[in-house]
Amino acid sequence: MTNREIARTLDRIADILQLKEENSFKVRAYRMAANSIYNLDEDIKVYYAKNRIAEIPGIGKTVSANIIEMLEKGSSDYYMNLIADIPEGLLDMLVLPGLGHKTVKLIYDHLGISNREDLLKAAQEQQIRKIPGLGAKTEYNIIKGMELINQNRGKATLGLSLPMAIEFRNYLADCPQVVQASIVGSVRRGKSIVGDIDILLCGYDFAVIKSWVIAYRGIKDLNRQEKDSIGGQLDYGINFEVILVHPDSYYAAVVWTTGSKSFRDQVFNGVDPSALIGLHSEQTVMQKLGLDYIPPEIREDTGEIELARQGNLPVLVSRQDVKGDLHMHSDWSDGGSSIEQMAESCRQMGYTYMAITDHSKSLPISGGLNEERLLAQGALVDEINTRLNGFKVLKGIEVDILKNGELDFSNDTLSKLDVVIASIHSHFKLDKEQQTERIIKAIKNPQVNIIGHLTGRLLNRRAPYEIDLPRILQAAAEHNVALEINSHPDRLDIDEFTARKAKDYGVKIAINSDAHHHNDLYMVDYGILTARRGWLQADDIINCRELSRLIKFLKE
Repeated sequence: MTNREIARTLDRIADILQLKEENSFKVRAYRMAANSIYNLDEDIKVYYAKNRIAEIPGIGKTVSANIIEMLEKGSSDYYMNLIADIPEGLLDMLVLPGLGHKTVKLIYDHLGISNREDLLKAAQEQQIRKIPGLGAKTEYNIIKGMELINQNRGKATLGLSLPMAIEFRNYLADCPQVVQASIVGSVRRGKSIVGDIDILLCGYDFAVIKSWVIAYRGIKDLNRQEKDSIGGQLDYGINFEVILVHPDSYYAAVVWTTGSKSFRDQVFNGVDPSALIGLHSEQTVMQKLGLDYIPPEIREDTGEIELARQGNLPVLVSRQDVKGDLHMHSDWSDGGSSIEQMAESCRQMGYTYMAITDHSKSLPISGGLNEERLLAQGALVDEINTRLNGFKVLKGIEVDILKNGELDFSNDTLSKLDVVIASIHSHFKLDKEQQTERIIKAIKNPQVNIIGHLTGRLLNRRAPYEIDLPRILQAAAEHNVALEINSHPDRLDIDEFTARKAKDYGVKIAINSDAHHHNDLYMVDYGILTARRGWLQADDIINCRELSRLIKFLKE
């Protein structure tokens, strides 16, 4: 079994234990183990061969034995015994947006429903509202959730598709007949959900190159072969297309295949293709088209073409602009790394500061901190800072926004911190007015610096809750509160459209990793892609500021 398969099994064990209302610490142990396995630098089989599985952070004796069994047998008796009590179909029901463990268990206990198809039928026939504690809103969420799943069927998150595209591109680039290889299409533009992976190759012997493509071990199905392209499906059912061109046409083809259809229609309209042959960069191709160079992320025909013709394109934020990360978790709550490990990894990334923002007390399943533990963590941060040279760990918290808009800690407690991120982790089903008022009340709190993952969306899993965005943006502008681009590729929340609107309102943005392990810190790259798609510049991002300027913003 692969790292991903073992992590997925551990996550499913945690889900079943939660459905069975087992001890929350036991649930958390399996969640943390899943995170640790997912974030391993090496294949877990290497740890197994060296008898070191128990040394992986977050892996206890019981979980270690479970993992060893999976590696040796390809399955887990413990997992199989659990699904003998809890039908596996209930886990698929949890994928539906807004459907939590308690709701799924209620539906199963009262109606015996254990799969999504029967669940949808029951919602359509208004059977769900008859269950005590549930109602018409739950039925609505089930129906809309199924629509969302069907809408995104065959589509993948950027977090899954981009690493697969890189691996595929690197394999293809090793073909002796391939001169150059590029990821193109929606993956290169950094879209949060993509329909396929597109790779552009140039070379001379297309037949040899196609044979090389077909030999790729990640291909599950080939359904199309033409003179200059080949397509099919990769692992996880992700569609792919490999496009072949002659080297003289390569850079014109990179521009063509990267842009959206609307972009291509506008930029290449009436252009003689022969005029673009033999050019040696995307910049020269665009120059021939009468344009300044347009970054890949904004090749969407949303105003960038006109600005490129005028020479007025913005300089988009880049990875080099980011000076620190303001949202991450440690092993004090549900993270898998110590504060020292997080700090060392941040230093290696070239940062000069970071904020440790573990969960607050209303999230016991995530090991949320109470006031006493928060104070103790602060003392540790002070001690760590005495040992760091040219790097600063800021004291912070990801404080829960409660149902009524109050925060999980008093203002007196929060005032002692450097960074306060306020986030919603519960009551996703409030109506638009209630949810909006809840967020605005948090924004108005003088201790709040950043609103985390504003809409609560989980890509392909949970739709964003409804909010009145203009009202929230207006409040954030008035109270000098930043909005977060949460870089976790399952969130990317806020999205590029909201980021661009926030810029129009003068609202600043924080691009944060929400890392739960030191290996997660790289996820900031996904947030940067989203920021670039939202036309953001370094001046729009608070953690692109030097520490002194950042502190000034946080104190205002």
